[in-house]
Amino acid sequence: MKVVAVVNYKGGVGKTTLTANIGADIARLGKRVLMIDLDPQASLTFSFYRPDEWRANLADDRTVKEWFEAWRGESYVPHLSPFITSPPVVNSSISYNGGALGLVASHLSLGDVEMNLAARLGGAQVQRSTRYYFDVYQRIAAGLATLHPQDYDLVLIDCPPNFGVITRTAIAACDHLLIPARPDELSTLGIEHLLSRLHRFTWEYNRIAGLQSDRHPEIKRLDPRILGIVFTMVQYYGGRPIAAMQPHIDLVRNLDVPVFEAMVRESNTYFAGAAGTRLPVALSERIPRSLALELRALVDEFLRRIGAANRGY
Repeated sequence: MKVVAVVNYKGGVGKTTLTANIGADIARLGKRVLMIDLDPQASLTFSFYRPDEWRANLADDRTVKEWFEAWRGESYVPHLSPFITSPPVVNSSISYNGGALGLVASHLSLGDVEMNLAARLGGAQVQRSTRYYFDVYQRIAAGLATLHPQDYDLVLIDCPPNFGVITRTAIAACDHLLIPARPDELSTLGIEHLLSRLHRFTWEYNRIAGLQSDRHPEIKRLDPRILGIVFTMVQYYGGRPIAAMQPHIDLVRNLDVPVFEAMVRESNTYFAGAAGTRLPVALSERIPRSLALELRALVDEFLRRIGAANRGY
C-alpha cells in the first residue's frame, strides 16, 4: 500500500482536481484506491458526493473530523475502516475491471481539529513541547495501520493549502509527495517555501525521534520522496504553454526537485463541470481527445515514478 500526500502551500492550483483524476483513473485500471480528504474546504468530497448527500449521510458521523475526534490519547487508535465510504457514481463506472475507490470524507469544521491538535502540541510554542509530538503527528500513519496492507494498492491524501499540523500528519504518514503548481510567479514562490518547510519539519521530526528512541522505538526515520511537481492549469497556444508561463516552468525545472513532463491544461469547461456529475473528467467519455491523452500521460508518469512499470502494475 503506497501512500502519496498531495500538497501545496498555495490554494487554487488544481490540487483536488489532480487528486480526484489520478485516483479515479488508477482505480479504473483495476486497483483499489483510498482517498483521504484533509482539506476543510472538502472539495474532494464534493467531487464525489452532492452537498445534500454529504449532510444526510456523512456529516454527522462518517468524516475524517469524527475520526480525529474519536482519538483517546495514545491509548486508543480508532479504526479507519468505519469512516471509509464508497462513492456510488464513480464506483459504478470502474467496478467492471475490479477496481474500487474509497473515500474518507472531509468536514467543513475540520479547522477545529487543527486547533485542537496544535493545542496538544503546545500551541504557539510547538518547538518547546515534544511530550505529545508523536501522538499528534503519527495519527494518520496509525490510522492507516489499522487497515490490512492488502486492502488498498494506493492511498492519496488531499492536504489543506498550508503547512499546518494536519498537513504535517499526512507528510509523516506518506511514502511520496506530489506537488501541483500553476506556472506563475506566486506558485513558484510557494514551491520554494514549501520545500523549505518540508526540510525543516523532516529535520525536526527525525531529531525528536532520535531523542525519544527509548520511549518510541517504533517510530521510523521520516524520509518522504518527492515524486515531482506537476504543472496544472496550463494555457496552451500552438501546442505549447503560452510565452508568459514558460519562464516560470523553466525556473521550477532548475530547482533541485523532480518535475513531471506531463502537464494538465486549463479547462474550466470540463474540470469545473465535473463536480456536478460526481465523476472525474478522467472517466468521462465526453472530453476532448487532447485532454484525455494528457490525463493518461500524467497517470502513466505517476505510476512510473512510484515504481510501477506500466498501467497494469
